[in-house]
Amino acid sequence: MKRKLALIGGGGHAVSLMEMMPGDVDVAGYVDVRQRDSMVVPYLGNDDEFACRYPEMPVHIAFVMGENGSMALRKKVIDSYRNHDMPVLVAQSALVTSHSALGRGCAVMHRAVINSATLGECNVVNTGAIVEHGVTTGSNVFIGPGAVVCGGVTIGCNVMIGAGAVIRNNVTIADDSVIGMGSVVTKDIQNSGVYAGNPCKKL
Repeated sequence: MKRKLALIGGGGHAVSLMEMMPGDVDVAGYVDVRQRDSMVVPYLGNDDEFACRYPEMPVHIAFVMGENGSMALRKKVIDSYRNHDMPVLVAQSALVTSHSALGRGCAVMHRAVINSATLGECNVVNTGAIVEHGVTTGSNVFIGPGAVVCGGVTIGCNVMIGAGAVIRNNVTIADDSVIGMGSVVTKDIQNSGVYAGNPCKKL
C-alpha cells in the first residue's frame, strides 16, 4: 500500500522531489500561497485551507529558504506542521549506509551519499552531495548540490550550505549560518552569519 502525503511548497524543490519520489509514496497534492503551473499534482490550497481539510495527512516540507539563504522562514513552516507525520524520502539512486540515522522529514536527493552520519529533522541532502562518517547535523539543514561535508563535522540548526561548498573534517558550524556556494570552510564557524570564499570568511 502506498504512503500518501502532501508537499508543503510548490516551487523548484517541490518539482525536484516529485522527480525522485520513492515508488511507495503517493503525492496527494501540494500546499502553497497560490497555484503553480510547474506542479502536476492537485493544488490543496494554502496552509489554513489544508489544515481544515486534511488535519491528519502526512506532509513533506518542500519549501527551501527565504531571502539571502536564510532558513528562518523554513523553520516557521516546519514548526507549523509539527503535528503532522513527516516521512523520510530517499531517492533510489542515493546511498545511505546502514549506520546512518535520518531524522523525520529528511530528503536525500539523487546520487547523494550519506556515510554513517546522523541528521536532524527536515534536512535536505541535495543532488550529488556527500556527507561523511561521524557528521552530526541539527534540524532544518540544507546541504546544496555537490557539497562535501567531511568526517566528524558538527552542523547546528537552520544552516544553509551552498552548492559545491566543502567543509573540512572536524569543523563545527554554528546555528543560523549560511555558507555560500563554492566556499571552503577550514575552521570552526562560531557565530551565525553569512560566510563565503576560499578560505571562508564572514561577509
